[in-house]
Amino acid sequence: MAWVGYGSAVTAPAPPPAAPGPWSYLARYRRGLLGGVVMLLVTNAMFLGIPVTTGKVVAALGDGDPDGRVPLLCALMVGFALATAVSRIWSRVWIFNAARAAEYDLRGDLFHHLLGLDGLYHASHPTGDTMSRLTNDVQTVRAMWGAGVLNIVNTAFAFATVLTMMIRIDPTLTLIACLPYPTIVVAGRLFGKRIYKASIGVQTQLGALSNEIQEDLTAIAAIKTYGLEAERRARFVASSHQLLGRNMALTRIRGAMGPVFAGLGSIAMLLVLYLGGKRHIDGRLGLDQLVEMTQYLARLVWPTLALGWMLSLLQRGQASWTRLANLLATRSTIVDGAGAPLPAAAQLGGLELKELTVKRGDRVVLDRVSFTVAPGTTTAIVGRTGSGKSTLCEAVNRLLDVPAGTVFLDGRDVTELTLADLRGAIGYAPQEAFLFSTTIADNIAFGYGAGSSLARGAGSPPRRMPPAGPPTKLADELRAAFSSVIESGEAPARVREAAATAGLTRDLDGMPEGFATVVGERGITLSGGQRQRVALARAIAADPRLLILDDSLSSVDAETEKVILERLRAVLANRTAILVSHRVAAVRAAHQIVVLDNGRVAEVGTHAELLQKNGAYAELYRTQLTAEAA
Repeated sequence: MAWVGYGSAVTAPAPPPAAPGPWSYLARYRRGLLGGVVMLLVTNAMFLGIPVTTGKVVAALGDGDPDGRVPLLCALMVGFALATAVSRIWSRVWIFNAARAAEYDLRGDLFHHLLGLDGLYHASHPTGDTMSRLTNDVQTVRAMWGAGVLNIVNTAFAFATVLTMMIRIDPTLTLIACLPYPTIVVAGRLFGKRIYKASIGVQTQLGALSNEIQEDLTAIAAIKTYGLEAERRARFVASSHQLLGRNMALTRIRGAMGPVFAGLGSIAMLLVLYLGGKRHIDGRLGLDQLVEMTQYLARLVWPTLALGWMLSLLQRGQASWTRLANLLATRSTIVDGAGAPLPAAAQLGGLELKELTVKRGDRVVLDRVSFTVAPGTTTAIVGRTGSGKSTLCEAVNRLLDVPAGTVFLDGRDVTELTLADLRGAIGYAPQEAFLFSTTIADNIAFGYGAGSSLARGAGSPPRRMPPAGPPTKLADELRAAFSSVIESGEAPARVREAAATAGLTRDLDGMPEGFATVVGERGITLSGGQRQRVALARAIAADPRLLILDDSLSSVDAETEKVILERLRAVLANRTAILVSHRVAAVRAAHQIVVLDNGRVAEVGTHAELLQKNGAYAELYRTQLTAEAA
């Protein structure tokens, strides 16, 4: 793997044909679910023994207990209670474990899907909202799978078993006790619709707030520089108040639902006590039967109360799943090719562009760009800001979609190559260098060796829980490669050579930990020039067939740039390279210079040839000479 830029994924595997249903993940763990359901059945069966035994105790005490059965019946009651407790615990263990395993799969599929989406998606969707979907929404769906499924099954078993036993005692009284429950169903549907709508609002606002927090923490230096703490704090408070308001609206709905369901359940208990008491007084119902009936009805109190909470959980889970399903249904605009891989032996890197046109919305960024980069040569791309230089680099990498028949690598249409193969052949150091929060050695080595394992891991589906090991071999390979880095600061020769070529040696000598220095989030502990040079070393260490440096030295001073360019000559010898720079002095030695102007190729030639033409390049050259002289 040699692609070391940023934008879309390391690989862009073909997206799934359609987003799976919310219950398909849980169905993978049907054995655990079945075990939990069996335990719930056992729980409800064991509970039935408690009211039956209680009724017998009441009957025995009413007769004076001539046979001395009460102690034995009490012991039996304790046994039923213990069996109920044990089976209830195991039902939760199995069902909740299945839900967490399904959550693991869902989170892995979501991240895997995000890796396959192109840069356009990530540029147009706030990072905070995406993070909220992968955290809060996934947890809400898992709660629906775990507690939701458990309570649905438990409520069904409870009503089925209890009503059967109540009908055995007195069918008429049972029917009267059930009169309030149709009202509960109607109320549940009304509350459910309101909860679903309110939950969508809460999750959306939570995503927006997460994005604001992520943005402010990333730009904390700029906020402090311009003294915007008060304004950003006010915006945060306003967003928090909006989230609070939506949460309170949801809480009011859920809070009203509990008393409604509890009140309707209490009406059923009052009916049984009143009418059952009259039947006992009339001699049509024994005291033991009345006690047994009331205990059965008491068994339905929690399922009735839980019904409201369960409906709320299901509606919130469905709302979160809708957001996740929308993400899973998103398709990348960049389709992975299916052609044969590039020959591994021929490290050529010849590049050809034919009438390449790239648009961003309605704006044409590259307009019929055509030129050829001969294998083993260096081509420089120059032009004013906004001329399309970085877009051209992204087009070669297919970080943005390009038409078929416009970009060729070693004679192969890049749209026919797999993205892993294409990006594995290109070393790309972008102008905006991105570093990971790890050691300098790790950042340099990211693009070689273990990178191929990273590509394989991103191109294969996530493993089911529990995983047999790490998702890819990347962690093991890096751990083995850099165990000495943490202990002694020593790095592999390939990393040291790339760092020296990128002009990092003097900087590393001034760092106490050397190559083992942890650069912090996005490389915040390094200067802009140091970050660019680490990214440059990363691209050099990749040893690609085509090396693309997109203004990778824009943040270093002219003297350091001169030293780095001198060292790069050995790297660029007999290697195909594209060197983008806004400094003419950095590209004078290139075999070919392409001048872009408003997305079009204005001139092509060597430094001397372009000066003789006295066109755009010559004007740019004279302007920079004048600026340096001043």
